[in-house]
Amino acid sequence: MKKHLGISFSFGLLLIVFCPLSVMNGQGYRPAQERNAYDYFDRVGDKSYYQQQKIDFMKDEMNDYSRRLHSLQEKFNQKFFGSGSGDGFESPFSKQSNVSPPQNNFQEPEKEEPKQTSPRYLKNSQKLAFEVNQGEATPVVVDEQPNQVREANQDVSPPVSRQKQGMGGYLVLRPGITLPYDDKTSHFPGGKSKHREYKPGPMVSLSGGYKWGGLMLGAGALYKENKYDLGDSYEEVGGIRYSFNSGSKSKTVAGFVEVGYEHWLHQRVKFISNLNVGYGVSFVEDYSSSLMPGGVSYNRERIDPTFYGSLGLGVGFAASEYFALQLGYRYLYEDEVPAHAFEIGLAGNF
Repeated sequence: MKKHLGISFSFGLLLIVFCPLSVMNGQGYRPAQERNAYDYFDRVGDKSYYQQQKIDFMKDEMNDYSRRLHSLQEKFNQKFFGSGSGDGFESPFSKQSNVSPPQNNFQEPEKEEPKQTSPRYLKNSQKLAFEVNQGEATPVVVDEQPNQVREANQDVSPPVSRQKQGMGGYLVLRPGITLPYDDKTSHFPGGKSKHREYKPGPMVSLSGGYKWGGLMLGAGALYKENKYDLGDSYEEVGGIRYSFNSGSKSKTVAGFVEVGYEHWLHQRVKFISNLNVGYGVSFVEDYSSSLMPGGVSYNRERIDPTFYGSLGLGVGFAASEYFALQLGYRYLYEDEVPAHAFEIGLAGNF
């Protein structure tokens, strides 16, 4: 009787434990978006190790359930029958020996040391070389500096503003126009005088020299010409004024030394200033009026030596390494025709 009652009690406990699980499985219970941890392993060794750990975990749970069930049965026998079975508990499932995780045999690839190419030092600053790529020769430019190799179609020239910052020669041609700002009156014995006012006229200068960085030192020559303004120029004799005839003019030729400085504002734009000091002569030609006594017009030419000085300011635009265009203003001083001038310059570097 005791034996049958104990078996019935044990069977009832099993039904209480396993029936809810069977009902849930029978109804098709599945967690939402369930994903097996097995899917996260790629290698066979890792998957096998995971499965073995899972099996051992399940064996531990079943052994624990069996231990608690055996303990409950012993307490039941002690309560209702006064004595237990006396049988010791034995685990129904034995675990295998501990399985060590698989070894990771991955080895990092050996790092290749970068190959160092020794620079080819040549007499010239640059020389064309060739690199062979799949049977095709690609030209490259090799500089004297180590590890500096550029493609041949790449612009390797330095900025224009830096190419002529060292020592070198220069030559500048400056044509322009002068605007006289002062008139001239000369007095002669016998109450005779000449009053001259001048029109704007052409000028041209040529200078050249040597430069160190932005400092320039050179020499040059200038020629300019201004005609009389016949409406305001006249000759006075005995209180009577006579106008000059056409062709009356002043021509000045001067030589000078030049000191200048240029400062780069941009890669191709620079500020220019220069001072010219020298000596020259003015050829003044005044044709007498046909209304003077005798009615004969003739050329009266005189040569006046003069001090020459000028101060120029301008901007240069470098078109290339060797040529630049200049725009500037210049103040011109001479005894006969002092003037303001505006000029266009063409500069060459060599």
